[in-house]
Amino acid sequence: MGNKPRLACIACGAAFKRSSGPKSARCKTCRAKALAAGESLDDDVEATLIGFKRDDVADASEGTNAIDVGGVSEGGVSKNTSGGGGGGKRRKKKAKKGSSKPSVQSDPICLEILDELDRTCVIIDRTNAAEKMDKCLETLRAAPVIAVDCEGVMMSRTGPVTVVQCAAKDAIFLIDVQDLGRDAFGSRGSNGLLDLLESKEQLKLMFDCRMDSDALFHQFDVRLGNVMDVQLLDIAARRSLGKMIERVPGIAKVTDSHLTSAETAVAEDLKVRVKKLYSKDESDLWALRPFTDDVRRYAALDVWVLIKLYVKISFDLRDDKDGWVDRARNASAKRVLEFRELEVAMQQGVFAEENTVAPSFW
Repeated sequence: MGNKPRLACIACGAAFKRSSGPKSARCKTCRAKALAAGESLDDDVEATLIGFKRDDVADASEGTNAIDVGGVSEGGVSKNTSGGGGGGKRRKKKAKKGSSKPSVQSDPICLEILDELDRTCVIIDRTNAAEKMDKCLETLRAAPVIAVDCEGVMMSRTGPVTVVQCAAKDAIFLIDVQDLGRDAFGSRGSNGLLDLLESKEQLKLMFDCRMDSDALFHQFDVRLGNVMDVQLLDIAARRSLGKMIERVPGIAKVTDSHLTSAETAVAEDLKVRVKKLYSKDESDLWALRPFTDDVRRYAALDVWVLIKLYVKISFDLRDDKDGWVDRARNASAKRVLEFRELEVAMQQGVFAEENTVAPSFW
């Protein structure tokens, strides 16, 4: 409920209602066209106020208690959340009838997500490491919560790690390990990336950290510390609702369960695009340089999504009287060791059935 400002678009003059998203002087159509054309919207002046229009159904992002995690603030509302009363029911019915997902190439919100991935992502290799690595580490050390992921060629303790992705609020770094080698991590005690990944200060968000932990340990002697496995946190959230979860979910299922339709659409679109680049056999995609735009965005999205998921699931568990967050954190610590302590190396994509069983958390 409430009065919504009506503004005049500076591009076409049409009246539009201010949404809960980023402020703009343009309507959604003109904003999407500008983003698609590569125009910057940073210098847009405020649109002219031409009146107010009462909205009978509150925006899903309004009226919620936002969670602040190291400067990452989100309303924590999923795409299935709607206003209360009859308005909410009408919205749900309408959503079922129109089941089509937003078009990533034309939907304004999807375009804004892609623009954010482009603006905030920095690739670090030998050409700029002297200049960029210190800033990367400074940014990550200042954030209490960061997201971490690894890519490689059939990555395992024997398959090489070629990229390490790290993200904090408004900052994503793709560290080219293939190019930098051990220099990417620094020596223990040098305050480099290795120390950051082992630190007990920053909470590291990962998704099924087992293979990444195994590869980082055996190839670069990295002992991951203070990890929250978001795959386990999702299981904890659903079990807190009394649901029986027998198998660990994939990232696509977790994303679809917790994030908005636009965020899910972008994730699915990039996954399809990058999957087409893989060969039928072992792919060297993550060894190819330079990165294509789709590959760079896909790598950036992996860690961007982890922060979004953590904020949303933490919001859902804000009244965590049964200690589900602590259970997920304890289970994550065990997961860090699960593959790396095996005598026989676990191979990428060759998991035994027992590796897919959801932990009990007890």
